[in-house]
Amino acid sequence: MHEIALLALQLGVILFAARFCGNIVQKIGIPSVLGELIAGILIGPYFLVGVCRFSGWIFPLPAPEAAFPVSESLYAISTLGSVILLFMSGLETDLRMFFRYSVAGTLVGLGGVIFSFALGDLVGVWMLHVSVADPRSLFLGVLCTATSVGITARILSERKSIDSPEGTTILAAAVIDDVLGIVALAIVVGIVGAGAAGGCVNWSKIGAIAAKSFGIWLGATVIGLAVSYRFAKVLKFFGSAQVFSVLAFGTALILSGIFEECGLAMIIGAYVAGLSLSRTDIAFAIRHSLDGVYGFLVPVFFVVMGMLVDVRVLGDVTVLKFGFIYVGFAIAAKVIGCALPALFMNFNWIGGLRIGIGMIPRGEVALIIAGIGATTMMTVDGNSVPIIDARLFGVAIIMTLLTTLVAPPLLALVLSVHKKGVRKEKTTAALKHTRFPLPAEACRDFMLRAMIENFRKEGYRHSEIAGGYSIVHFRRERRTFMLSLGDGEMDFESSNDMVGLINTVVYETTIELHRALNALKEQVAPENFDRDLIAGAPDSHRNAAEIRVGKIIPTDCIVCDMQATDQESAIRELVDVLDRSGYLKDAELCLSDIFEREKLVSTCLGGGIALPHARTSGTKGLVAAVGISRAGCEGATPDKEKIHIFVLSVCPKELDGPYLQFVAHVAGVLGKPGNVDAILHAAPNEIRNYFLGRVSAKVSK
Repeated sequence: MHEIALLALQLGVILFAARFCGNIVQKIGIPSVLGELIAGILIGPYFLVGVCRFSGWIFPLPAPEAAFPVSESLYAISTLGSVILLFMSGLETDLRMFFRYSVAGTLVGLGGVIFSFALGDLVGVWMLHVSVADPRSLFLGVLCTATSVGITARILSERKSIDSPEGTTILAAAVIDDVLGIVALAIVVGIVGAGAAGGCVNWSKIGAIAAKSFGIWLGATVIGLAVSYRFAKVLKFFGSAQVFSVLAFGTALILSGIFEECGLAMIIGAYVAGLSLSRTDIAFAIRHSLDGVYGFLVPVFFVVMGMLVDVRVLGDVTVLKFGFIYVGFAIAAKVIGCALPALFMNFNWIGGLRIGIGMIPRGEVALIIAGIGATTMMTVDGNSVPIIDARLFGVAIIMTLLTTLVAPPLLALVLSVHKKGVRKEKTTAALKHTRFPLPAEACRDFMLRAMIENFRKEGYRHSEIAGGYSIVHFRRERRTFMLSLGDGEMDFESSNDMVGLINTVVYETTIELHRALNALKEQVAPENFDRDLIAGAPDSHRNAAEIRVGKIIPTDCIVCDMQATDQESAIRELVDVLDRSGYLKDAELCLSDIFEREKLVSTCLGGGIALPHARTSGTKGLVAAVGISRAGCEGATPDKEKIHIFVLSVCPKELDGPYLQFVAHVAGVLGKPGNVDAILHAAPNEIRNYFLGRVSAKVSK
């Protein structure tokens, strides 16, 4: 129970550190994965206990002979994070594009492995003054071939580039890298073992290892793709998306375990499982249902990966020099070795650079290879002496750390360049665009929700590729199409045989919404809402404090002698007051949005009150102006009476704040008996105090 309690404490600290550091780096434009890695370094035992001399009761400093600085249980949980990360990356992969770029991925992966192994080995020859066949040089060569597809996949996912030509090529090449890296490690271990025993290298055995690795990987991929639709039908038999999503993840875990037991990495098995299911219509539901598990396990994985870094090796100048040279060659090897083949496979220079940089991080794969090398590559010269001593292992850690830290910002930078990475777009079939106009943003949202429900009833599942439903992907088994929402229109991109269904669904959705709105208008007339809106607020002072009315109504935006004679000119006058005081970004846009809102239902509430308001991109924040017209302005009031009090408010479209709460509060204040007459004869500061709840009119009985 003590170990379980300690594990709970460790996970809690890790999650807080991951979210804190991840959010901090996101605010300065750096991917959150880098913050999670830094969090791991900062709370890891090597830094807190070994460097800062803090107590190690949560993360104790490991014994010198320990393989990892964290407990086996914590390391096991973090490993599950790498499994779900690659499983979800596989689900997000566009399979058609994956096959289209599989040849490019293979060539890119081979180029990266060859260049990396050669340059890593040569660095060992140069710095250690040994031969190219020396175990230490071979170790540095193998270590250099690694690629941490998990880190790159996280950046690609955050940038919505998983299914881009570059993203798909990187993922395909990274899988090739992992397989070739493990095979190369097996070969090097075999060579070292044969040399240590004084015998010859058994090339037939090493060839068998390589054949087994490639055979298992390719065989599992082919079988998975062949049975994916049938397997998806079996999963859908369970009905609930939560149930079949858990079963799908369980399948990924089983395949990961089988791959590990067969000598391949677990992450390759997880990616194969996700890739196989990516072509099915349940892929969207699985991704949505597993978001919570992903959000828990993946940050734990990256934090634990940061905790594996022993920062104390940075105190050795020789290790630092060796490490920085090795890092330079390791970065150059991946960029050159992966970018050059990409240039011959329809990618331009920016596409090749994205692929090369995406292959830079070594991360957990390099750490695993380093750990295996440190524990298995032994010589026998009277005593068992590890070939990979602490200094060489320190060089490996420096390379792992720096390539992992350098790659995310570089990859994010090149992905931010708004330029296609391919010379010529390849299309597998002619696509047709079906467009429908949308009169208003509110109409778009209602239309989209109802339309998604109608497509769902037809068996189509959807996934939001971009935030706010700006791009939606629909799929039913092998049939798929895309919806893009632009300014004032919906654009469906589909094959020609899907156009009839799309037209029918849009037409029926429009009819349903029209019927629903007519029924609503018959039951409740919006122009009668004012009676409830100005019913009064029971506790104006408390409401004002919660909404922070003092910041919303500036003192310099209260006008006691408006010059306007009608409602439209009054709105223009108050918008001009806000603009002169510097609270608006675009006064004309604010006016346009306010008048658009007035066309729907007038904000004249009767009793001489008008509360014009709107959400608009033309304002810097939630702000209001109060205008008093003692003579009164003509307006669209229910009983044709003149308007004497205007409270105009505008709020940014994207702001999550008390916008409608403020409108309701103002209506409540003005609905209290005697307040309207008192405000009409008050000074600016007194008017503001009424809305702040500091004063209320006395009504005679």
